[in-house]
Amino acid sequence: MVVSSKPFLIFDFDGTLANTFAFGVEIFNEVAPAYGLAEISVARVQQLRKLTTQEILDELHISRVMAIKMGAQIRKILHSRMEQVEPIDGAREAILNLHQEGFRLGILSSNSVGNIRAFLEKTEMLECFSFIEAGVSLFGKSTRIANVLRKKSLSPTEVIYVGDETRDMEAARKNHVSALAVCWGANGREALEGESPEFCIDDPVDLLGCAQAFASKE
Repeated sequence: MVVSSKPFLIFDFDGTLANTFAFGVEIFNEVAPAYGLAEISVARVQQLRKLTTQEILDELHISRVMAIKMGAQIRKILHSRMEQVEPIDGAREAILNLHQEGFRLGILSSNSVGNIRAFLEKTEMLECFSFIEAGVSLFGKSTRIANVLRKKSLSPTEVIYVGDETRDMEAARKNHVSALAVCWGANGREALEGESPEFCIDDPVDLLGCAQAFASKE
């Protein structure tokens, strides 16, 4: 079966397009004491990047319920700092190139619509994306990807989900959607490759080549 010449690339936001990782760690350390958690050092962050999302939560002794609650608080605090958030180096150029080449783009993220729109407007990328599906539960991406496929009448064979976490890869796999792992965010290459994504890249400049390769495969 020939894949559509212009597949739909659905992007995660934090750590994939927006360089919010350092802010996230900073805010985590600010709120950690209220949850009875220890702050995490830069060195420990680098070690944690080798683990899957669930392994990170286990290592930090964070339950799923706590993770969801903390995530909401961190997003709220992040909103006040969005003006300071910059794109991942090379991500803006990559998105503009994909858009110019006619690839269809969307965003599906656990961040808020307000945060994402503010960032996209500031970086002049808003018009590149046909939809923003935001406010997704930390562990609800699989269901939301399925919802997007249904609402947009998309076949899994014409979609790539682009993300920086192992849970992104898991959500794509559950929906039979191809996964493109980016190794500059929350999880490093070691953890991401363990999820067997179709593509695994270290630089946004490679996004266009992956999209073109996906479009031309049979």
